[in-house]
Amino acid sequence: MRFGPFSADEAPAALARLLDECGPDTAVTIGAVPPLLTIAQAADVLGRSRRYVARLVDTGALAADFHGLHRRVSRPDVLALAAQQAQVVTAVLDGLADLTRREGLYDPF
Repeated sequence: MRFGPFSADEAPAALARLLDECGPDTAVTIGAVPPLLTIAQAADVLGRSRRYVARLVDTGALAADFHGLHRRVSRPDVLALAAQQAQVVTAVLDGLADLTRREGLYDPF
């Protein structure tokens, strides 16, 4: 899955793929994502908790700028992290599927 941004030419096909992947019973919200995100907005994009994203910022895993007392993270950094996390999850799940096949634990339908 690609996390955008998408050009005007790519957007319809990307939206169609998203709707196909989600299925007919899933609600989808489309909105603009600002160039600088709050911790809560970044957490929404990543599908994680605000505390988890704050911890990423505190440990330096996600760069942030301070605007007064508030931290802001850049949209490209958040999207890059989302893509990286998706790759890790895919690799882990593929490895788990391979292991279950090798061990004979996988029952085909």
